[in-house]
Amino acid sequence: MGKKRIKKILITGAAGLCGSVLYDGLLRLGYKVIGCDIQKKASRAANNLGIKINKNIKIVDLRKLNKVLKITRGVDAVLHFGGIPRHKPNEDVYYKILDHNILGTYNVFESCRANKVKRVIFASSAHAIGYHNRKKKLNDKSILRPDSHYAVSKCFGEALASLYADKYNIKSMSIRIGSVLPKPTDQRFLSTWISFRDLVQLVDIGLKNKKLHCSVVYGISKNKRAWWKNKSAYKLGYKPKDNAEKHLRQIITKNESKDKIALRLHGGVFTSDGYKGNLKDILKR
Repeated sequence: MGKKRIKKILITGAAGLCGSVLYDGLLRLGYKVIGCDIQKKASRAANNLGIKINKNIKIVDLRKLNKVLKITRGVDAVLHFGGIPRHKPNEDVYYKILDHNILGTYNVFESCRANKVKRVIFASSAHAIGYHNRKKKLNDKSILRPDSHYAVSKCFGEALASLYADKYNIKSMSIRIGSVLPKPTDQRFLSTWISFRDLVQLVDIGLKNKKLHCSVVYGISKNKRAWWKNKSAYKLGYKPKDNAEKHLRQIITKNESKDKIALRLHGGVFTSDGYKGNLKDILKR
């Protein structure tokens, strides 16, 4: 990267909740932002919160390498937030995750290499470490233990980020996102929540930090009950402004309260979905 300042960025998945928040937030910070998605219609999450997407986003299917090569030409950095966000266990959705999240992510990194884009911010997920014992506080060095096929696709993205950083010097930040919402509304979110403004700040740091090579950070605010140590993010300059504890009286749901498996593991209900495992063996690792 040298001393070149990042000015123009591409956001994939710009019609999604995170993509929409980042599009608006980074525009306000002075970046030139372009966005793409497989559709211009707002995602269900964004729509439910009344978040309007930018009308200028372009329709791009990330599964088409030629299309991704074209949209990444001339940008300084890519925020890769596109893909299937979650799933219910059926073959059709497994195929979609393979198609969109695996192939699409590869196409993004490979296009960045071909077009000399020198920085990628990758939207990973806390579900990439979902099968860890919840009693253990995790950090960026904790081994990957995905809790779903969706989570496996995020592990794949983190591995690609590592490869392209070391082999091609494409700097990267993989953000293991917790729960992105205007405010925490469930008991779980007291530990996993990240506010919109903290997400924008974390991504901005990933774009600006000159010492970044290949970092894994957690996408959480400064929550008193956080399950994850976020030293790697703080080392880069992250200073979250929000704390889920301030919304304690507004917590209205306890979605994990009767799920014994979910309550023992970091991934929550993703771990118990379709579960046929042995909890004792899981907790031994």
